[in-house]
Amino acid sequence: MGFKGTVVNRLNGGLGRTNPTADGVCLLIIGGAIAATGLALKTAVEFLTIENAEAAGIDPSYDDTNSILAHHHIDEFFRVSPNGNLFVVLDDDTLTGADIQAILKADSSIKNVGIVRNDAVVLVDFSAYIAEQQAIVTALRSENRNVSTILIEGNVYAAATLVAAYDDLREETADNIGVVITQDPAIAGIKAAYKNYAAVGAALGGISVRGVHENLGSVDIQNKPQEFKGLRDYPLTNKVRGRWLDAALQNGVLFSTLTATEIAALNAKAYIFAGAYNGYAGIFFSDSHTATEAASDYSRIENNRTWDKGADLIRNTLLPRVKSNLQKDPESGLINAGEAGELEELARVALRPMVAAGEISGMQVYIDTAQALLNDTPLQVKAQLVKNNIIHEITVDLGLTNKIS
Repeated sequence: MGFKGTVVNRLNGGLGRTNPTADGVCLLIIGGAIAATGLALKTAVEFLTIENAEAAGIDPSYDDTNSILAHHHIDEFFRVSPNGNLFVVLDDDTLTGADIQAILKADSSIKNVGIVRNDAVVLVDFSAYIAEQQAIVTALRSENRNVSTILIEGNVYAAATLVAAYDDLREETADNIGVVITQDPAIAGIKAAYKNYAAVGAALGGISVRGVHENLGSVDIQNKPQEFKGLRDYPLTNKVRGRWLDAALQNGVLFSTLTATEIAALNAKAYIFAGAYNGYAGIFFSDSHTATEAASDYSRIENNRTWDKGADLIRNTLLPRVKSNLQKDPESGLINAGEAGELEELARVALRPMVAAGEISGMQVYIDTAQALLNDTPLQVKAQLVKNNIIHEITVDLGLTNKIS
């Protein structure tokens, strides 16, 4: 052995660190746009900061000159999610569903999408528009490309419209579509062209900055950006920049004027809006509804994001075993139990980081060894993710007493 003496081997992984995830990578499609100096139409470019977008010609003057909101939405995304990754596409309203699919297939890191219309015209058939966006997600899923969420703007522009007259999004079958109907009154008041905008950029940033398991309406978030660590919550409000000092619906109706019944109705109809808790400072999103029935497992954005992450992890882990040999038990002719156990453990190992990160409460993977594998029969793997609960409200029984019993 010569003079080696004691050999110290260098190990890795003891610090428990993990590589950055793509959970918060988003795509923002800006309608009604013209090409910027550094960004052609219908071309996806990734920005890591608002300065990147401004260098490409999407600055405040771009918004003002074209009377659309592009820079603002990008700015809001990065204000809410300073460490986020944002792909931006400028759309002159000729972008098709097939074009969007091609963009999303070209970069599989994009998990969530926001679409800004910049259009003062109410859509005649909003239900059909929702279905068109869901069809994009459905088509991609058929090719094992999972996109969790597409946020779109609402379709109620008239201030006189009663909440009772809003469409019920729970009647749609669009598990992956979230409808944003909130705005910052300070932005809506800058120009008449901005009057009915919806805060898709801020909502997309809200998704990006949160873990896959967190609700868009959470008052606090688990991993705050560095400059916000130590604060007790994470509101939309930024007094220094004059953002979200108040909140309104997309038709300009102030949240503060809504009755409790109207607020409950907007939630029941699955809209995403913003408002304040009585006696508590700050503006927050209401919830993370999707346009589908309340009984669906995927009626919340975080459920979709959690399922997608688990599905991608399992698929990428098991894919190298496709078309590989799987030994049988020579006596029973069934799948060898050790072989099945190895595959189960591969999937469990892939999912354990989700448990460690608190994204799920637990998981299980099972392969039935009795199944027959023929040329056209896939191996069936059953997996379960135990989702976390979300505290939507807290009820406290509080009373006065003469002594603690």
